[in-house]
Amino acid sequence: MERIPASGTLKMFELATRLEAEGKRIYHFEVGQPDFPTPEHIVEAGIEALKHGFTRYTSSRGIPPLLDGIEKHYADRGIQIDGSQNVIVTPGAKMALFQGFLSTLDPTDDVLVLSPAWPTYRNLIRTVGAKPVDVNTHPRYGLDEEELKSHCSKTVTALIINTPNNPTGGVLEKDQMKMIHDLAVDNDFVVFSDEIYEMIVYNGFKQTSMLEIDPTMEHTLAINGFSKTYAMTGWRLGFAIGNKETIDNMVRIQQNTTSCATSFVQYAGTKALNGDQSSVKMMVKAYQKRRDEITNIFNNMDGIFCINPAGAFYVFPDFSAYNLSSSTLAELILKKTGVTSTPGISFGKDYDNHLRFSYATDLSVIEEGLRVLSEYLPTLL
Repeated sequence: MERIPASGTLKMFELATRLEAEGKRIYHFEVGQPDFPTPEHIVEAGIEALKHGFTRYTSSRGIPPLLDGIEKHYADRGIQIDGSQNVIVTPGAKMALFQGFLSTLDPTDDVLVLSPAWPTYRNLIRTVGAKPVDVNTHPRYGLDEEELKSHCSKTVTALIINTPNNPTGGVLEKDQMKMIHDLAVDNDFVVFSDEIYEMIVYNGFKQTSMLEIDPTMEHTLAINGFSKTYAMTGWRLGFAIGNKETIDNMVRIQQNTTSCATSFVQYAGTKALNGDQSSVKMMVKAYQKRRDEITNIFNNMDGIFCINPAGAFYVFPDFSAYNLSSSTLAELILKKTGVTSTPGISFGKDYDNHLRFSYATDLSVIEEGLRVLSEYLPTLL
């Protein structure tokens, strides 16, 4: 347990909750959770499943309608997978990631992490006894090919990518992903491709899946889920796609741990994939409007530089001018203004001059919260 630090995001959330209970006005920008309700047709599908008695164990792989739905979802994008062999449905994408690590990593292995990166990657890698090795990217999650190549060695057995990226909202282009796959083949490592935000992209950008680059899945395990795209965070439903050997190993782990994802939730997930997608388009349109607003506000503040993200629902502004650690700055801002954020140090040791803000919150909260922040920050300069 000493390998697993506390979550920087949840630490800020808990502090904010205490202040809120004391009556302080809090503006929540720390948790990456859609503020939209789960679409009604998905909720109804879950209720109907309950009413029809779908409350028992299912196959550890997942129910056939959902496996078929995932297969069709990718087939519609020109990606051919076999839902019965290449997919496992899990209680959330985190569990898919953890089972993937358990199935492929050995203690003392090195795992490259394109950074800045979601802290859970490093924590799960350490949990299985392997070692995370950060490979820093340029702004906008820009890949430095020579930097990445310099980290490849015989001890490296995996690389983690996350595009669109949490915390920057940056994306990898298809040619960059092709280069990553070529390195994986040349150096015989697995690419864990976290594609949880793939549908939340802006200005017509189409995110490439690593499954398009590696159709045999020999060097790829794709991780995905329903939490972000369909506003289903509390439903806990994720999945992984990979070669038969890896997925079979993950099934064995699931058989002996969680048994299966929740039965009626899987039926709701089936409806999410097969049903009306207009709610997804509506949410993405709203996120894009919020993105433009929050980026513009930050870039009009003294001493702050904020890149306009291409996807996800986070900004990662640079607060270097304030000459404070990100943890100190985040707590100070919260206590003085009620504005919450996540310290940049949570996403990599070289990002202690950043704070992450989630704009998965109402536009009015963004405008009011950042107005309060902009009035306070000059006192720190």
